[in-house]
Amino acid sequence: MSPPARPPVPLTDSDQARARAEALDREKTVPTGEKTPTSTQIKIPMAMVGHHISSGNAVVDSIVRTAAARNGLDPCLILSVMRAESGFNRSAVSVKGASGLMQLMPETAARFGVRNIFDPEENIMAGARYLRFLLDRFKGDVRLALAGYNAGEGAVELYGLRIPPFSETQNYVRTIYARYSGIHLGPPSVATPTPALTAAVAVVDSKEKNPTYNQVIKLTSSNGGGR
Repeated sequence: MSPPARPPVPLTDSDQARARAEALDREKTVPTGEKTPTSTQIKIPMAMVGHHISSGNAVVDSIVRTAAARNGLDPCLILSVMRAESGFNRSAVSVKGASGLMQLMPETAARFGVRNIFDPEENIMAGARYLRFLLDRFKGDVRLALAGYNAGEGAVELYGLRIPPFSETQNYVRTIYARYSGIHLGPPSVATPTPALTAAVAVVDSKEKNPTYNQVIKLTSSNGGGR
């Protein structure tokens, strides 16, 4: 993972809390039947939370669940990224200097207030906040958020809101997205896929619209929640 080329001002916990409070206030003023879902907070069916994959460490899994709840994320997305980044090794350090479970670059860690990059709680919380930031920035597009996590959001924007043409980043996104989608939607070969599921898991080129984080969660909820 490389540092973002054009780092924006990070969202603090109080900023996010205020934004969610304002969204709730706006909902109260909209007549029943006219409310539209927001992308800020993703509602995860309780049957899904923490039951699909594990880091193998109960303490780490607990931190992940807390980070997911605090940032409106699916715990499985955090764990999927963690698995690809560090293999669940809290002491991992890349040749580029990315460190810890979520492989934070020092600049990214600083953006999100990390003091000890190898502290599991600080590392995971910062990684989750960065994922939340990227999902909001790219309107729920999981693949673009993953590309931003690997190459920096500036690179995604530089290439016209597409996955940058770096083999490392493209392989990174392809691998994590396939695993993450499979966790909730299941392997396509298990049963005859419905048109909705086919659209969500199909391999698509950069010109087609990819299923968003909201759509993955919605499809999972409507199909009984995972395997």
